[in-house]
This record gives sequence, structure tokens and C-alpha cells, in this order.
Amino acid sequence: MLAALAPTLGSKLLSPFRGLPASVYIQIAATLINTMGGIAKLFLPLFFLERYQLPYTQIGLLMSCYGLGMFAGSYLGGALTDRYDSRHLATALLLASGVLTLSLALSLPVWVYVPLLVASGLADGSFRPCNMRLVLEPCSPAQRPTAQGLYRMSFNLGTSLAGITGGLLAAYGYHWVFVAQGCASLLAALWVWAAYRRLGGAAPLHIASQQADEGQASPWRDADFLRFMLGLLLIVAVFDQMYGTMGLYLREHYQLGPQWIGYLFTLNGLMVVGLQVWVARRIHRWGIVRCSHGAVLLLGGSYLLLNLGTHIVWPILAMVVLTLGEVLLSPTWSTVAMQCSEGRQRGRYLGIYSAGWGGRTLYAPAAGTWFYGQYGGAMLWWACAALALITVLIQHRPLQRLLAR
Repeated sequence: MLAALAPTLGSKLLSPFRGLPASVYIQIAATLINTMGGIAKLFLPLFFLERYQLPYTQIGLLMSCYGLGMFAGSYLGGALTDRYDSRHLATALLLASGVLTLSLALSLPVWVYVPLLVASGLADGSFRPCNMRLVLEPCSPAQRPTAQGLYRMSFNLGTSLAGITGGLLAAYGYHWVFVAQGCASLLAALWVWAAYRRLGGAAPLHIASQQADEGQASPWRDADFLRFMLGLLLIVAVFDQMYGTMGLYLREHYQLGPQWIGYLFTLNGLMVVGLQVWVARRIHRWGIVRCSHGAVLLLGGSYLLLNLGTHIVWPILAMVVLTLGEVLLSPTWSTVAMQCSEGRQRGRYLGIYSAGWGGRTLYAPAAGTWFYGQYGGAMLWWACAALALITVLIQHRPLQRLLAR
């Protein structure tokens, strides 16, 4: 009986992962390989503190160099895909990222890390819109949320594995984390090159239609898209508070140790891996505008649960609600970005979209900690909820017009 049920059960479990273009699976595998190396950038502050005994202000400035490179690279990578084959770009950018990350393990003067981190950020940031285009563009509109869900699941699974490998390697020296991450990026570059070479076939559609795209509208002249991005900039700043001020609030208000922050992020990762594809496959059924507004309100409102008491149940519920908003938002907005850029300079659209997500590191931590210091955590959570409402108001009409194209 069990033997007869096993193939049927396996077929049902694998059904969401079937029927997508080959490029999707190639890029999802590349994402998993690239992210499971060890989260090298997470250990950079400790590396600078212990090896060079730098003050916190200098460490922050060095990390800002990487963030600046990420921000600029996100747009640059998208713009490059309008002119060059994304498959070749993905290989080159992973190769560059691997070499630059390996260079971080060398004994270098501190000043050398400034251009090195900017270049590393440029390579990592440029890969994101390139990767996103290779994952989503070959898919039909109905398939794109599922493909984005698989990409998110792969990214989070790789990040979870990287937390384990990075933590183990850091015990032997932070330079080994950089070596592992660099080798992972080089291995991902080799995989992309070999996989596409074996796949063969014609160039991607956007290369063949490059001349037609050149004369189409620029995202900088698309008022609806820019209003959509304004709302995105607001809500990603709210989302970013889970990485900084939320931990401070849990420590001060709930008296929770750092291990509990780790547990909450483990819960976040497990929920993303378990729910992302299931949610993504239902985006079109639920309605894209409705999903967008619901995700934004879930993200902004989740923090208000932290104001309801001091029992551990409230942070757990807050993380559950926040993660539900996260898994709903990612495939919904990637679908919006792909659909509104149809027949236009898609690479630049995706570059601006990726820069919006990555650029939050330039302003969200500083704004969040300033507000926290001035008015306290309870008021910050009310402000996050207010920003969510403002985002819904800003995006409602632009979303309807963008999706009507």
C-alpha cells in the first residue's frame, strides 16, 4: 500500500517544480550554489574588528562601500542586460564575484578594501537583475510567480546552509569563510557556463529584439512605475527593521538573548522555504493588486504585535505575520516589474527594481535606529504601520495602470 502511494505522493510534491523553461532551473541551481558558500559579507565587520582592530565608525564606512557598490551594480547590471546576452553576463559576474571575494582573504592594507568592496558590491549587485531576468523572462506570465517562488526558496535554502558552513569555518578563521564563498561563486559560474553550453539554442528573446526595445519608453519617464518604486522604497525600509531595530527591541523590551533572535530568523527561513512556492502559485488567482496591498499591510502591521506584551509569543507571532507578508510580496512585485516592462527597456526596469531592494541598506538602518533612539521602539512600530498605509495609497492607482498594459 505504502509502496503504491509513494510515487503518487512524490509526483504531487514535485508538480509545482515541473514544466518551467530550462533557464529557470539553471539559474535556481546557480543561486543555491552561490549562496551556500558562507555569507562572507556577514562576517566582514568581525573580520575588520579582530584582524585590524578598527573602530566601529571605520567598519561602518567600509561596509557602506560594499552597499554603495551593490546599489550602483543593481541598476548597471539591469542596463547591461538590454545590450548583452544575460547568460554571458551571469557567468562573467559570478566569476568576478568569486575572484573578488577570494581577494578579501588576503593580508592587505586597510585602504585597499575600499575599492575592493566597491567592486565586490558592483559584481554582486549586477548579478541580481541579470539572474532575475534569466529566471523570469523565459516564463509565461502565469508561470512567473512560481518561478520567482522557486528562486526565493533556493535563495533562502542556500542562505540557511551558508549560516551553518559560515559559522563552522569562522571558528578556524574568517578568511576561510571568504575562501569558501569565493569558491562557491566560481563553481556557480562554471555551472552556468557548462549548463548553457550544453543547452545550446538561440539567444534569449530580448537580445533578438534589442533594436525594437531601444526606442521604447524609459523607466525614468514612466510616472506610474516611479510611483510604484516610491512605495517600494518606503516599505522595504519597514521590512529592513527586522535586521536591526527589532533585535534591539527584543533585547531591551523582552530581555531576550541573541539566541532567540537566531531562532526567530530560523523560523523565517523555514517558512519561506515551506510556503514560498505554494503562495506564489496562487498570486494570479488571488489578484495581484490585492496580494500587493495585503503583503504591504502584513509587513507594516506585524511589528505592532510587539507592543502587545512581553511574552515570547508576541515576537513569534510578529515574525510569522512578517514572513507571510514577505513570501506574498516577493512574487507579486516581481510579476509587476516583469509585466509593466513588457516591450520596454526591461533591463533598466529590473535594474531600478533591484536597486530599490538593495538600496535600503543605504538609508533604512540609519533612519530606523535614529527614530528608535528619539522616540522608542513602540512608536517606531506605529510608524512602520503608518508607512504601510501610505504605501498602499501611493501604489493603488499606479498598480492598476501598470497591470493594465
